[in-house]
Amino acid sequence: MKYSHIVKKHMEKLYDGVCTIIEYDKQQGLLNDTVEVIKGEQIPCRLSYQTIKSAQQSETVAQSNQIIQLFLPVDVEISAGCKVIVEQEGKTQYFYCAGETAVYGSHQEVILELEKRYI
Repeated sequence: MKYSHIVKKHMEKLYDGVCTIIEYDKQQGLLNDTVEVIKGEQIPCRLSYQTIKSAQQSETVAQSNQIIQLFLPVDVEISAGCKVIVEQEGKTQYFYCAGETAVYGSHQEVILELEKRYI
């Protein structure tokens, strides 16, 4: 058994959420010439959050940045700019794929950006 298969098996045990991946395809006749197309549903995944304290201090508060990372199986296709809906621990969150994926033999990682939703 290859090393990557062993790591993959253990990574899959950590997936505690599922996600839906939605891409935008061009289609004629629509207002903005794009339509949402579901590329995958119920994909096992895991979200990871990392907060980085920034040295920048404004007059009111210190600024901090949060990195949101999504771990997925290798065989899932996800492209930059697509929409990702994650259900984990009873909570549904909406994100955009902020960059290209980092693909490893056991899993892939992608940085997400929280979708700004106005109520």
